[in-house]
Amino acid sequence: MTDTIGTFLWKGSEEKTIDQVRDYWTENVNTTQFWSGDPRKIGSPEFFDQVAAFIKKNYEHRYRLIDREAQKYPQGKMLEIGCGAGWELVYWASKGLDATGIDLSATALELARRNLAHNDLKAELRQANAEELPFENNTFDIVASLGVLHQTRSTQKAIAEVKRVLKPGGEGIITLYYKYSWKILLSKFARVNFEFSHQDAPITRLYDKKELKLLFSDFNSVQVFLDYIKATKSPRKGFLAGLFNNIFVPLYNALPTLIRRNFGHAAVVIVTR
Repeated sequence: MTDTIGTFLWKGSEEKTIDQVRDYWTENVNTTQFWSGDPRKIGSPEFFDQVAAFIKKNYEHRYRLIDREAQKYPQGKMLEIGCGAGWELVYWASKGLDATGIDLSATALELARRNLAHNDLKAELRQANAEELPFENNTFDIVASLGVLHQTRSTQKAIAEVKRVLKPGGEGIITLYYKYSWKILLSKFARVNFEFSHQDAPITRLYDKKELKLLFSDFNSVQVFLDYIKATKSPRKGFLAGLFNNIFVPLYNALPTLIRRNFGHAAVVIVTR
């Protein structure tokens, strides 16, 4: 499937393959850049404690979503697409849900396994492609994917798979990059994605609100709002990162919330099948 909705952050993304996406996220498992210790200790108890504290402080919008949605389906079956090192999957499981996580990267899944064990929690983990989910129709009460599906070959095919595996009446909770967010506008201006300490992902799609409603138009209901309105410091080093961390971040966060709400980095889409 060739996507007809959304635009790429960087030129050349249309030529990238799913194998390149897998290799990138294997070499750069997301959130490992927030670990300040010995790289050989990634996956240690100290790693999980430090990074979990950082994520809960700086990505609190994700945990608010999980709290709200988990209450609707007590002990329900949920799937996280692109679970990475398992930070949100751990939280879903802690809420009593029957949780399953998939990821393209076996390296990320091994970190997720250790993360679950560190927190004395259980979830099923499977290596899989979001565009070809290895599950029967009507399997899950909740399908979540937080900041992932804009970085696959066909986001539209992945969204169709979300609908297929959801039970009737089930909900999808998807966050995608908002085209006019503070972070995207600044990244385009500086030609650097300040979110990562390494080079940017092979594929990154962007959406405005109209495009998001079109992307999810096959669902029974679609709610779209912006979140992640607070600027967080970049793990990058150098002059531009210094300007971003020491000037832009404090000045932006001093703006009234009503202004920042119009430029949230996370476009949150909640859909019902």
